[in-house]
Amino acid sequence: MERFLRLVIGACRAFLRLLATNRSRVPWYEKFVRAIVLVPVFGAMLVLLRLWSLCRGPLEVEATACYGAQFRCQLPDFIQTYLYLFGVWEPDMTDFIAGRLQDGDTFVDVGANIGYHTLLAAKQLKGNGRVVAIESSPKIYRLLQESLTENELTSSVRTVNQAAAEAVGTLQLYSGPDKNIGLSTTVSGRGLPSEGEIPAAPLADLLQPAEIETARLVKIDVEGAEVAVLRGMKEFLDQCPSQVEILVELSPAWWTDRSLTPHEVLQPLIDAGFHVYEITNNLWPWRYLWPAEVTRPRRVRSLPDKRVNRLDLVLSRVEADWL
Repeated sequence: MERFLRLVIGACRAFLRLLATNRSRVPWYEKFVRAIVLVPVFGAMLVLLRLWSLCRGPLEVEATACYGAQFRCQLPDFIQTYLYLFGVWEPDMTDFIAGRLQDGDTFVDVGANIGYHTLLAAKQLKGNGRVVAIESSPKIYRLLQESLTENELTSSVRTVNQAAAEAVGTLQLYSGPDKNIGLSTTVSGRGLPSEGEIPAAPLADLLQPAEIETARLVKIDVEGAEVAVLRGMKEFLDQCPSQVEILVELSPAWWTDRSLTPHEVLQPLIDAGFHVYEITNNLWPWRYLWPAEVTRPRRVRSLPDKRVNRLDLVLSRVEADWL
């Protein structure tokens, strides 16, 4: 039965790869046709994988990222399924990170998950810079370590199994489900099972002086805990280079303080000279059929005063209409 399932999902992947295009511009009508063809194939495969996971547990497969890294993926996890099928995760962010890093830079990945962005940065820097991967979940941290070992990059990346937070202490960690382990978080109230207590500290405490002094890009994806991470970055921002940029996913729907707005959360960074840019991050599967069509981050001159579900932003001291 498992052999049959592997043949089916392998065939689905091959079909979706044929359906995809590497052109940088695709007309809307062609996108529509490609999306219509994708939906039944993708949907049927997802149903099969979730049924298998309920009965037998996750299915382990090998995947190759668009930048050459190898991953051992557990399907039907959301990120890992996309990586297996399309070879890329968050195309616009992938393009931005790859285009921003240069020799001597440091990339800090807060909420590294299995290491997709971590390995992207390590491959981009080719040992001529520093990469720090911070992952709070012990379970996911082991998968991150496996990814680094698989790609012989353990010496190129320093890993930290702690949570970035507002202050030194401990936090309760809640595990995401098998269909999306990336939902793991230190924010309570979402019905997720506890994984136990984990050590936590402000970002500057988790980094070495040389890493702070050369920090070029910090990516923060911590499923609602970004408020605490940003509040704990004052010391880091006082010491890091002025050209540092911060990629952050805001998830206001999961903030414990229901009165907070994105504007209030980002105001200290705006006061510190950062400008806000929105980066496209479409997670619908059909978007992955034209991964090379990417959009530069666009300047946001007024932040919403009301709560929204999610905002993917770049904070930069560069003042322009587009980054």
